[in-house]
Amino acid sequence: MVFMMAIAFAFASENDTKENETMALPGYIFRNGVCEPSINCDNNGGPLCKDDDGFTVYAPSIDGTFCTVPMTQWQ
Repeated sequence: MVFMMAIAFAFASENDTKENETMALPGYIFRNGVCEPSINCDNNGGPLCKDDDGFTVYAPSIDGTFCTVPMTQWQ
């Protein structure tokens, strides 16, 4: 019985990193007057999502020409 409970608790406490990774959305940075594709952000709260160069990552506008809404990254 104890062995079965240990197995159940092991699966119940499994890290949900894979789930968060699948919720990633494409992000864009505003550089040289245009939105350029950048890294993916999960946009689930937390600090601002930044690329490796320190640029804030934004969600694109519907037509893809503006990057004005900053995305966040759960850490």
